[in-house]
Amino acid sequence: MNTPIYRLAVVELASSLFTACNPEPQDEVTGVRKTVEKLQQQYDELMAERGGDPVEWAASDLENLGDWEYRVETLRLTSEEEFAATLNEFGNDRWEVIWLERTPGGLMVIMKKPSISLLSKIPLSQLGRFIIDGSGESQ
Repeated sequence: MNTPIYRLAVVELASSLFTACNPEPQDEVTGVRKTVEKLQQQYDELMAERGGDPVEWAASDLENLGDWEYRVETLRLTSEEEFAATLNEFGNDRWEVIWLERTPGGLMVIMKKPSISLLSKIPLSQLGRFIIDGSGESQ
């Protein structure tokens, strides 16, 4: 269901998020308008791809809060520099090493990172406005 009220809520939510998270001074009207248009386009594409209800999407996104993704790799490295470079590559993708173990095939590395939740990026003070009344309008 892609009703105007959901679209309006998402656009207002995005606008609030952008305003709250962007401390750099700029022409607010132009900057916010461009951001809202871009987010509206991304929202429309997402809804076209998924064909789902925004409320269902939000519920599934909230399920990711606090969850972890895990990754296990076996590394066959020849130098400390190569090992450090490989770990830095993992770190660039936000993987955190939680266990190292020497195995006959090399070093087994177990890593984790938080699952992606787009709603986790929204300040709770702003998110509450949309959960309570669904429109973003103050009551």
